[in-house]
Amino acid sequence: GKYILVILGGNCIQFFIVLPLFLLSRGIHPLHTLSRMMPAVLMALFTKSSAATLPVTMETAEKRLGVSPKVARFVLPICTTINMNGCAAFILVTSLFVMQNGGIELTLPTMLLWLVLSVLSAIGNAGVPMGCFFLTLSLMTGIGAPIAIMGIILPVYTIIDMVETAENVWSDSCVAAMTDHDVRRQAPVSTR
Repeated sequence: GKYILVILGGNCIQFFIVLPLFLLSRGIHPLHTLSRMMPAVLMALFTKSSAATLPVTMETAEKRLGVSPKVARFVLPICTTINMNGCAAFILVTSLFVMQNGGIELTLPTMLLWLVLSVLSAIGNAGVPMGCFFLTLSLMTGIGAPIAIMGIILPVYTIIDMVETAENVWSDSCVAAMTDHDVRRQAPVSTR
C-alpha cells in the first residue's frame, strides 16, 4: 500500500503541482492548457502508450492549444522519447522498494546512484505499455536483486502505467506549450 501511494502520489505531485508551476512561471495558464490537451492526456491514460498517443498529442497541441506546427512537430516527438518523468519515478521507487525488501542495504550514495540511473534509463525507455516494468525488471536482474518481489507489483501495474503515461503526455504538452510561448516571444516583430 505504501509503495502504491508513493508511486501515485509522486506522479500526482508532478501532474498537479510541479508542471503547473513551470507553466505559471512562463505566464501560461495551467488549467487552460490542461483543458485544451485533455484529449491527448485521456488517450494516453487509456492506451498506456505515449508513442501511440503522439499523433493525437500533436494534433491536439496544434488545433486546440494553438501551438505552432513547427514547434509541435519538433518538440513532441523528442519529448515522447526522452521526457519520461513517470517512468523515471517508477524505476527509482520500484528499484528502491525491491532492494529494500530484498535485504540490500540502502545508503545515501546508493539511493543517489539509483536516482541518476532511473533518469538515464527512462530516457531510453520505449513509450509502450509495460515498458517501465520490464526495464526495471532488467535493471534489478542486472544487480542480482530478488525480482520475485516485482510479482506483487504486477497486479496493480496497469493502473500505475495508466497514470504514468498520462503524466508523461501532460509533461510533453507543457514542454510544447512553453517552447511555443518562448518562440513566439522571441520572434521578431514585423513592421509595416
